[in-house]
Amino acid sequence: YKANIENKTKSTAQNSGANDDSNPNEIVNKEVNTQDVSDGMTTMSGKEVGVYDIADGQKTDITSTKNELVITYHGRLRSFSEEDTYKIKAWLEDKINSNLLIEMVIPQADISFSDSLRLGYERGIILMKEIKKIYPDVVIDMSVNSAASSTTSKAIITTINKKVSE
Repeated sequence: YKANIENKTKSTAQNSGANDDSNPNEIVNKEVNTQDVSDGMTTMSGKEVGVYDIADGQKTDITSTKNELVITYHGRLRSFSEEDTYKIKAWLEDKINSNLLIEMVIPQADISFSDSLRLGYERGIILMKEIKKIYPDVVIDMSVNSAASSTTSKAIITTINKKVSE
């Protein structure tokens, strides 16, 4: 948003310096541009400032086996379409009595270590929220692996059978 700031200062012997302007009130209009914190901007420098949280039309690929669901993120996408949510729900249907383990794998090739961890945790929390919408009582453990050797950004969901002690 834009803010106009108006400062009124009185010239005195201390701050007038060599300026012998007879105007006792000096009006300074400054236009200050700021950006909301919610816009995803960070203090890092470079051409990729703030783009880690922007979907810009990219998608995810979801593949599954009986015990594992792999969500591969393309680009910087972190959210899910309705179709993706349906695929996750279909895979979870027979796993309601299991705990889930989510491993977020984030390559560290083009971003800093701290940004890769932040991106991994943000994507993991969003994925956990989507799962909790479907099955609110499921127990989910999550870890983030910021691997320099990995070339793809993905979430691997596996099941852990519950140990019932009754």
